[in-house]
Amino acid sequence: MRLGIDARLFHVNTGIGRYTRSLFFEFLQQPPQTDDQIILFYDRPIDRASFFPAPLESAFAQSDRIQVVTRSCQRRIVWTNWSLPPLLRQQKIDVYHGVCNFELPIRKICRYVVTIHDLVPLFFPELVPKKHLLFFKLFITRAAQTADIIITDSEHSKQDICRYLRVTERKVRVIHLGYTPLSLPQDAEEQRRSLLEPYGIRQPYLLFVGVIEPKKNLDRLLEAFALLRTERHISDDVQLVIAGGKGWFCEQIERRITELRLERSVVLTGFVPDSTLPFLYSGAEAFVFPSIYEGFGLPVVEAMSYGAPVITSNVSSLPEIAGDAAIFVTPTASESIAEGINTVLKNPEKREQMKKAGRLRAQHFSWPRTAEETYRVYQEVFRG
Repeated sequence: MRLGIDARLFHVNTGIGRYTRSLFFEFLQQPPQTDDQIILFYDRPIDRASFFPAPLESAFAQSDRIQVVTRSCQRRIVWTNWSLPPLLRQQKIDVYHGVCNFELPIRKICRYVVTIHDLVPLFFPELVPKKHLLFFKLFITRAAQTADIIITDSEHSKQDICRYLRVTERKVRVIHLGYTPLSLPQDAEEQRRSLLEPYGIRQPYLLFVGVIEPKKNLDRLLEAFALLRTERHISDDVQLVIAGGKGWFCEQIERRITELRLERSVVLTGFVPDSTLPFLYSGAEAFVFPSIYEGFGLPVVEAMSYGAPVITSNVSSLPEIAGDAAIFVTPTASESIAEGINTVLKNPEKREQMKKAGRLRAQHFSWPRTAEETYRVYQEVFRG
């Protein structure tokens, strides 16, 4: 089988970027079939020697099953529908996997698999840029209809896809995402201090991890944090750490921090390397993820795996993913978020119970399992 994968977000530090890299890494580590060829399609010139981040670079160098095909085009929709189809023909692709929601060629060149992570633009159009919303509305239904099989991250997203995109349940496969467990060293406390000090982080702290964008609901998290400080439920030395790259409309978060007079208590780290995240998660008093909507919510699993008590929203896929290991709050109510945080901070016994439950819950998710189930979808499509 000649398998094509959209690799345009390979280097982007978002959920889709991590999803693409993790799938590919697992395919390299445990190749299901030795005669399979994997062709990664990219939209700009690359230095092949440095295309893959470690440890993918060494794995790629040792494999003769991998090829990177590029065709430059700065406009993503134009690349998907005009630049990509001729490449699929030239490379004689059997199955092509579009990993970015609606970005699947309209023309049927080969068999298609598409991953639709969520339908946020349809439910919350005010939370996304107008250009993205326009393209999403134009192409998401076509992508769903054109694909031979749709992969999605949760049962909740499957229900949304079937209901709003009018596809049958037998066309949709739920494949949960995974995480990469990393063991903390014996001197974790010492390393944590040295790694977090440059960011201005000190313990105790509450933690959020994710791209800074409106659907993450950070304005209400800030309001909840300010409320806890005003009512003296937490001391002034507790920090709120917001770790993640800047996304859509991120400027309003900085303005809100100033309006609430939280400049000395809120730390905006920007992007944090994967190697630092275990120390960040494991040192938190609690991980707070009050997102308005998630197709999966990967940071929740990561936080649970490192023993951070999780406080998250009672909507979308988050109850499905966190199970009985989290405290659930109403994301539209700052008071509810504050109450959830206060419950964790004021109950040491509850916090320890949540740590143990979280670690057990996280074991349900792994990238090897995600890759194995995804590859079975490829085989199903390939065999017709």
